[in-house]
Amino acid sequence: MTRVAVVTGAADGLGRAIAVRLAERGHDIAIADLRPAEATAAEVRALGAQIYYEECELASSEAIDRFCANVTARFGRCDVLVNNAAHQVLRTLGELDWTTWRRVQTVNVDAAFLLCGAFVPGMAERGFGRVVNIVSNTVWEPPGPGFLAYVTSKAGLLGLTRALAVEVGESGVTVNAVAPGLTRTPGALRGMPPEVFEDVRLRQAVKRTLEPSDVAGAVAFLVSDDASLITGQALRVDGGLVTL
Repeated sequence: MTRVAVVTGAADGLGRAIAVRLAERGHDIAIADLRPAEATAAEVRALGAQIYYEECELASSEAIDRFCANVTARFGRCDVLVNNAAHQVLRTLGELDWTTWRRVQTVNVDAAFLLCGAFVPGMAERGFGRVVNIVSNTVWEPPGPGFLAYVTSKAGLLGLTRALAVEVGESGVTVNAVAPGLTRTPGALRGMPPEVFEDVRLRQAVKRTLEPSDVAGAVAFLVSDDASLITGQALRVDGGLVTL
């Protein structure tokens, strides 16, 4: 049976690379993104996979409920959930307002909680499921100024990963995190000057700037049968910037 993968934030960047990689591995794909995902959908269709995508405001519990219901109506289930979508605003404590703080936490943590709540029980009933949460190596690597809300949210998502893995492990469901370093995505290229990419590259053990495909490969491994006994873990994909 073809497995169904839900990937949030897959209109471009990491999410797009993940969705395409999973389609290459034989998954049908469902996408929730604030922006149109037709470009990703075209790539997925070209690989022979089925695709459903919806412009979804992940800060809205009602919108998430509708998306989950539509995915279930379209495919009947979700086997793989990749919580990739994220909201990032660079502001220091003195610059952050409550509304901005709450939106970062809502999109980056609350949406993952709601999506897990919608799809993980079905995974447990069927005896198979994979959840991969995209966090960040800034949970370990000291971030620059302005990352307060973002790093807090990613640390919260890491906590959700660890705790949920314990709850659902006996049901055949694994829950892991992938923590990318600075990656050459459209968003990062807009927000970071070239010298930042170069500084990070030189501090890595493997001195090559990460591409979205590097992260997609890690996700593809964690959702595969080869990773059936890996759960509650955070796989850092950052060229060795953060080491044990």
